[in-house]
Formats: sequence, C-alpha cells, structure tokens
Amino acid sequence: MSLFHRLTQLGSDLIKIVVNSTSPTKPAARKPFRSYEIAPPVSAAATSLALMHPVSMKVLHVIHETTNTVSLVLTRLDEQAIRFIPGMFFTVIVTIDGREYRRAYSISSSSLEQQTASITVKRIQDGLVSGWINQHIAEGDVLRVLGPSGTFIVQPDASKARQLLLVGSGSGITPLMSIAKSILAIEPESSIQLLYGNRCLDDIIFFDELEALQKTYAGRFRVLHVLKNPSEGWQGGHGRLDAETFPLYLKKLNIDVSQDKLALYMCGPEAMMEGVRAALLANGMPVKNIHQERFTPAPVHQSAQHYKNQSLTILANGKTWQGTAKPDETLLETGLSLSAEMVFSCTMGGCGRCRVKILNGEVDMDEPNCLMPEERKAHYALACISRPLTAVTFEVDPPSPITPTGDIS
Repeated sequence: MSLFHRLTQLGSDLIKIVVNSTSPTKPAARKPFRSYEIAPPVSAAATSLALMHPVSMKVLHVIHETTNTVSLVLTRLDEQAIRFIPGMFFTVIVTIDGREYRRAYSISSSSLEQQTASITVKRIQDGLVSGWINQHIAEGDVLRVLGPSGTFIVQPDASKARQLLLVGSGSGITPLMSIAKSILAIEPESSIQLLYGNRCLDDIIFFDELEALQKTYAGRFRVLHVLKNPSEGWQGGHGRLDAETFPLYLKKLNIDVSQDKLALYMCGPEAMMEGVRAALLANGMPVKNIHQERFTPAPVHQSAQHYKNQSLTILANGKTWQGTAKPDETLLETGLSLSAEMVFSCTMGGCGRCRVKILNGEVDMDEPNCLMPEERKAHYALACISRPLTAVTFEVDPPSPITPTGDIS
C-alpha cells in the first residue's frame, strides 16, 4: 500500500483527479524532475504532517508562456494564505489511467502574493505528466499539492544589500524568477544580474515579464539572454552557457565573481551547471557562494518478491522506536506507522530532506536519486525510497551531517 493511500486512510479528505490519457506511440523516456541540494532545514519550511497531507488547490488562471510551457496560478480551496520562501517547489499529484504520479514544480511567483502561487511547467519530450498538464489543465480544475518545500532558497530580508547572480537554462528560470521578483520587491538595496540560456527566442519563458522587471528596477536588475540558435539581427549572447563561454559573459556584465558579497544561484541541466561552476571557481568565486538546483530522473521502483518482514529500530532526537517493516514498505512508511519523528519533504527521492544514516543492516534504495557519492559511502540513505533487506537500525537527522565536497555551500 502506498504512503499516500496510508495517509488517506488516516483521515485526509483528498480530491482525486482521474485523467484519461492516450498511450504514447513509443516507450516514454524517464521523466526528469527537480531535486534540491541537501542543506539544514529552514524554519519557514512546512511541518512534516503538513507536507504529507496534500491540500486542494484551484487553478485560477492558465498562462501560456511559450508553445510548450504554461504557468498555473493556484489558490487554496480553504482560502488559507500560501506562504513559501523563494526557490521552493510544490509536489503536484495527479492520477492518469489509474496510476498516481508525483512531480515537483518550482514556484515562479513572488512570495509577496500570499493568496496565490504560480508553478510553471515546461512540456518535456515524452513527458506524460508535463504533457498532460500543458494539454489538459484548465481554469477551475483542482489539483492535489504537497508542500511548499525545498532548500534551494533565498530568504528575503529588507535590511540586506546583496548582489545576486542568477544563471538558468530553459525551465531552470522557474525558481530564479521567484527569487528575482521577491528580492527586488523586498530588498531595495540589493541588485540582481541574470544570465538566461535558451535554444531560440520563442523558447524564452517570461520574456515580456523579464523586460518589464528591467524597466521597473532599472539599475538593480539586468538580464542577458544567450541563444543557441539566434535569429538574424539578435543583439544578445550567442551559443551555450558553458565553461568556455561563461567567462565572456561575466566580462560583458562586468561581474567580479571573487568578491565575497556576490552569491550565485543557478538551475538547469547538469552539463550547463558543471561548466558554469568550473568557470566561477577558476575565476575565484568562493565555493560557499555557489548554490545550485539539480535535475535528476525520477526514481524507478520495481516491486521485488524478495522483500520480507524486517525488524526496524529508529533513533531520533534521543528517542527510540521499534517495529516491523512490512514487505515493500519504505523506511519512511514504517517510521510514520510507528509515530516516529521522521523528517521528509518531496517523498520522491529528489530533495534529500528525508536522509537517514544506516547504523546496522542493509537497505534497497530506488535509483536514480539525489544522494551524493560521499553520502552513500558514509552509509546514508533516503528514507522515502529505501526498503530494508535485513533488520535495520537507522538514525533520523544525524547531528553531524556530511557535506559532499564541492557540492554544498
């Protein structure tokens, strides 16, 4: 039984969306979704209980940003405020042909808009969920939503005067847009420069809105678009954002990345981020000032016949819980059934929030996921997608978490 259905039995009054979807003509590729670098939890993050009970959100508006990208303006049916930190995401739950899917989509609106929040969804090739959202979601529809959650964030503070460099490619603009709009509105002394890469002019998400923001915040906000296939007469950047070209754009923007006041937030394909990161480090940017959001394929779980009942011991906050994990039950599911003080967020192996340390025993963890190689070597696992193969003892939220070299700042 899935974690969602277990929670439904516990009393969640949920609205299901059942969608008829035609089968693709060819096998679908693995669907990418956003995963977030692991960091200590933030005080404004939702509680575990709230994160695991979806809320019902109504679609107020559907905005077609490009031919393959839509923004959904959402509001809660219970009319409660929507509070989040810029950079966070919602996990959207849909049921297509009787199968439940969860996808994480970043919030693209300003954190000042507390009665509504927008997510922006780009249709990916063979993407079942992103394709359905782009084709079928209409004003008035109701979605089940988890969150907000995530740790790729910038907490606005009106007293701060900082300099941000935002770097994105394609749909990677989504969390950066929320960060830009929020910081510009709340921090009058802060400035932002955005480097945004796309294939062509028609692919640029939020083009008009970005132009308007530059006019509204002249002198504080600047955008440089970089196109792989620009049209004739294009005045912006040409090519890809990578290790070779990125230093040229830094020079064009007159950015000194070695200054400690400058912080980078980037989101996009791994190749782009690796190139940008290498260029920044080579030009003297401190590692602690580099923040990035990753894209990883959604994990695949193949139900295995060899799973059996296994004894489980859970340690958290000086307390101990003991019980039995049923066949095919995750560490998180068992922990919740025992009322253990579990910590989690997206429940898809994408955000790292449910990381636990395996003290004894062996687990089987769905792949791929956001866990770093250094964390695996140190016997960490993600509770939401790990199942015990033997009797297991694990610790929730260890007091001295490992920081993967060069990847966490």
